[in-house]
Amino acid sequence: MRINLRTRIRKWLRKRRRLRERRWIFKSGKGWNACISRYLSSSEVATALRPFYFLVHPDLFGLYPKAQLVNEASLKLLNNHLDSLVNEKRTSPLNLQFYVKNKQIQGRLNAVALQLNNSSTRATVHGILSEFDLPTNYIDNLPEKRKEPDRKIDWHPSFYEATGTLNPEDELYTKTRKENLYSWLIKNMGEAERRLAASEPIREDIVKLRERLVTELQLARLTWVRDLSTTHLRGCLQGLTNLTVHHPEIKDVLQGRGLHFGNETGVSLEGSVVLSTSEVRNQWLQGIFRVPEQDVLIKRIPDMQKAVSNTLRNIQVTHRKYQPFFLAENYSQQLQRLVTALGDYHGTHGFPKSWPESLSSLQLVVESAAGPLMLSPTGQILTPSSCPPWLLVNFITENIEHAKQRILSYESIRDREKALHAKCKEDIGLDFLEKNDAITPDMMIDCLERLLTSSHRLNVLLSGARLWVTTYYTVMIDGEVCIPWNWD
Repeated sequence: MRINLRTRIRKWLRKRRRLRERRWIFKSGKGWNACISRYLSSSEVATALRPFYFLVHPDLFGLYPKAQLVNEASLKLLNNHLDSLVNEKRTSPLNLQFYVKNKQIQGRLNAVALQLNNSSTRATVHGILSEFDLPTNYIDNLPEKRKEPDRKIDWHPSFYEATGTLNPEDELYTKTRKENLYSWLIKNMGEAERRLAASEPIREDIVKLRERLVTELQLARLTWVRDLSTTHLRGCLQGLTNLTVHHPEIKDVLQGRGLHFGNETGVSLEGSVVLSTSEVRNQWLQGIFRVPEQDVLIKRIPDMQKAVSNTLRNIQVTHRKYQPFFLAENYSQQLQRLVTALGDYHGTHGFPKSWPESLSSLQLVVESAAGPLMLSPTGQILTPSSCPPWLLVNFITENIEHAKQRILSYESIRDREKALHAKCKEDIGLDFLEKNDAITPDMMIDCLERLLTSSHRLNVLLSGARLWVTTYYTVMIDGEVCIPWNWD
């Protein structure tokens, strides 16, 4: 009874305080202005925040699971906070974090802390846009207007209708995160074509720079990671061109070699020079000068692979499919660690009796200490170099038959994927068709088959397009289009 009475008294006091504050507003001559300046409708908030939403939406971070989860959770809290502000409910200060993609460095994310401690909807929205360096013209130019009494505000539907995206709080979002491909293309291909046309001079520069570097350095080939943007790629090619001008001695080192722009700087197992797309030219120069000593290391790697193979009954020691640019220095350290551990174990325990005389039909991939112990979709046994030998032996024992089945399956679907890729590109009229590393052959086949089934509808929209098969929808800054492999 006492608790109920206290609750009623607190409610009455809050009501009286609001009435006094309202009377003070009008007596002070501010009239409706104070109320007017704070009021925004949910659709206006949605429109104002549209550029922010497309900057942090979880669907844009399919390759970054941690960032995707953080942004998804932060969006839920932000939507609830804005919902309370729009409906003039009491709110508490809120600290959020969002990840955004770095505009200068491909593949790098920036974390942005967002503090919300303003009770005004307009000020809160303005603060969000300012924090992310987004234009505030729309919110600044909104006319002041009176909020009509008893107006029902349906925040979430209007917000996501205005932004044209899925609601992260919706069950459908968490279950599928899918959007109809045809309708998405209708909404976005106009912008994709505009960006593609604007970036055409960049692609022409890339072709010229590549030909010039291959000729002048006498390179065997010049390649790069598949998801590198055209702008970033041109910058890398220009950087290498300038490096050859100021340090012509690197030509002798690079002559006859392959060169690859990747995620690290070093030398691959095949002897190709790898330059990190996120490093500066001075770091490239240091890496190039270290090539001779890396060549010595590469010559020792086959013997180390053979040592691992002999310990595990002639199992094939190789690297992952679609990831040929392993750095020799890292790989050598991984092999050395596993060779030592397996040698000690084999001398004491020997082989399981259930093993066949030879495991030469199986493939073993030795990875970093933090890698997984798993069977890949292509049938390769992936093991971290830190894996205890007894655990690796048990894993091989349990997965011998599964590995053989997957290897056979991969060999059959590999040719089918190539055939579907060529036919899909031709039937739809694509200028470019590629997939990122997260897409396995069976995923790609499924996607290509459905694209071909709908080619009569899609070729009108996608003819001449540059298409990536990924896990999300987006239009890249250079006009390349990304679609999820499991699109509807």
